[in-house]
Formats: sequence, structure tokens, C-alpha cells
Amino acid sequence: MVIGCAGSGKTTLAQALAVRLGARHIERDALGDDESPDFATQVAAAVDAAGSRWVLDGAPYNAELVVYPHADTVVALDYPRWVVQRRVLARSARLWLTRRADGAHTSTDPPWRWWAPHHPVGWAARTHAARHAEITELFARPELAHARRLRFTSPRQAAVWLVSLSR
Repeated sequence: MVIGCAGSGKTTLAQALAVRLGARHIERDALGDDESPDFATQVAAAVDAAGSRWVLDGAPYNAELVVYPHADTVVALDYPRWVVQRRVLARSARLWLTRRADGAHTSTDPPWRWWAPHHPVGWAARTHAARHAEITELFARPELAHARRLRFTSPRQAAVWLVSLSR
């Protein structure tokens, strides 16, 4: 499982990790709105379909009991605000200029709309501190006591770890 703030690179790392491990990548955002009444069912179906080797990107809000017992490792991308903002600004600029959506980040809005509450730039700015605290709380949860917990505070740490994994 790969968790972190919006714009931290969860999907990118999860995809690379899945390839490296020969596992199935489950994109949390592709499963729909976590407030939906059938979200946990969709997550359970995705985990069941993936078998024993899967990598989920994103926190499984409202489906924790479906995911946590099966997770053997939780990777937290807990990067400084400036790193996350730089990444999400660069991605937003690229999407705006190309007019092409990219994964969970689908907004091709112009820069003057980037600070809106639900745009990834505004969302990352507003939720960064909360995600940092959430990672600390998550790592202390008894449901994940069995899991290996890795917390990376720079993209370089995550990259070095990924390369260190044997295929």
C-alpha cells in the first residue's frame, strides 16, 4: 500500500513497485468516491481479483477493514510541502498546456483556477499538514501492527528503496 499527500507521487511509485514485484496495481482513485455506499465492496472486489500480490495507491478511506488485514507493507510518501507543491504545480501546468488528463489528476483548468478547493493544487496545499498527521496515526494503528511500515521524507529515499528491491 502506498499512501501520501495529493501530488506526492503515490500512483507513480505504486505502478513502478507493482512492475518490480510482479504484482497487480490497484488505483484507489479509479474505484470511485470513498463516500459512496458501495466503495468498500468495490475495494474488496479489486483486492480479491488481484490475488495475493497487489499494490494499492492511496489511503483506503471507508474500506480500511477490507485492505489493512491483507497489507504486508505500507509505504508513506511524507514529503515536505514544497516538494509536493512543486510536483503538483508542474503536473497542473503540463496538463493545462497539453489539455490532457493524467491518471487521478484530471483537471486541465487554467492557472487562475488552481487554488479552488477541489483542484489538485489547492487540495494539496490544504491537506498536506493533515496527511502528515494521518500517516503518524496510521502507523500506530493496531490493524497494521503486522505490516512493515516505511516512511520516506524525500523522493530520493523512495527511489533508492525501489531500486534496492530484488525482482
